[in-house]
Amino acid sequence: GHTFRAILENKIINTALFQFHDFFHGVSAPAFLFGAGLTFVLSTRKRWEDYHHWDPPLARRFGRLMIILMLAYIIHLPFMSARKLILESSHQDYLVFFQSDVLQCIGFGLLALHGLVFFFKTERRFYGLVLAATIAIPLLTPLIWDVDLLKYYPSFISQLLNNKNGSLYPLLPFVGFLFVGVLASWEFMLAVEHKREKRFMQRFFILGPVFIIAGLILDAVPFQVYPTYNFWYTSPNYFLIRVGSLLLILGSIWFAVEKIKKPPRWITILGKESLLIYVIHLPILYGSVINPGYSIATLFGSRLNLFEAMSVFVFLTVFMVALAFLWDYLKREKYNIYRIIQISIAAIFFIIFFTLEY
Repeated sequence: GHTFRAILENKIINTALFQFHDFFHGVSAPAFLFGAGLTFVLSTRKRWEDYHHWDPPLARRFGRLMIILMLAYIIHLPFMSARKLILESSHQDYLVFFQSDVLQCIGFGLLALHGLVFFFKTERRFYGLVLAATIAIPLLTPLIWDVDLLKYYPSFISQLLNNKNGSLYPLLPFVGFLFVGVLASWEFMLAVEHKREKRFMQRFFILGPVFIIAGLILDAVPFQVYPTYNFWYTSPNYFLIRVGSLLLILGSIWFAVEKIKKPPRWITILGKESLLIYVIHLPILYGSVINPGYSIATLFGSRLNLFEAMSVFVFLTVFMVALAFLWDYLKREKYNIYRIIQISIAAIFFIIFFTLEY
């Protein structure tokens, strides 16, 4: 989706077929967040007690989340210079730097979840609060998006909450998809404990269509409770439709995996290295402060036909799969080399960032 939108000629982008594709591409960000919620429960519930105190397990988890948030903001850096960022940035530069994207939703969403685990401790309270937040977020989104929060809060906060100033994926409503993933995974774990996971997953084929149909029906109601109603961006009805779609996708994948038994290894590796792929493909495709002016988008512009764009897409995909395989191999078999590469890249970046004047 990113590749096609960046390089396809405009006459193709404006066709009904591409808009149809865009509708399905719109599920990818909610699915990424939904998956983060699923894995949070799988990795946290088995060590629940460890996250009630500031001990090494929680410190390591906190460190990983800080890395995610650091990467999230590095991607949006307007300059490759800390001095220029602090002393010479305009108001618009700070809006770009602080805009919220998928990684911000994951980082701050998981921090919030760990806060609930840390302070409320019991599984019942945790589940109840996540459920309440999941219901409240889509209902509050139209109201929050209607307010220019820059009048009341600094850009760091206002950019997280709505898209009034350019954030593509603010916490409202997108962190709600992460919380839905938490609820789905939690219920699945309970079903596994009672040996009824197959029956549980079958319910997704009922709940998914029910949520989708309910969202469509509610959208067709001839009156609205919100002053401003935007189906594609802020509507709780569209949130419900996308949740229904995610449940159908999850149920379909679960039953497919049950039949396959052993999924192809490359799919597993892409899943494990999804953060790497997400962070690396963006500067390659769009450019960044590290490679300004050198990207696929600037090289080809919006002028390729479908065959040419597909060729670029295949090339980029093969490259990212190869990179994911290499990174996974180093992590498993050559851990010392993996750490040296990781630390060296970070060190070089920060040395340049803090020493370059402009």
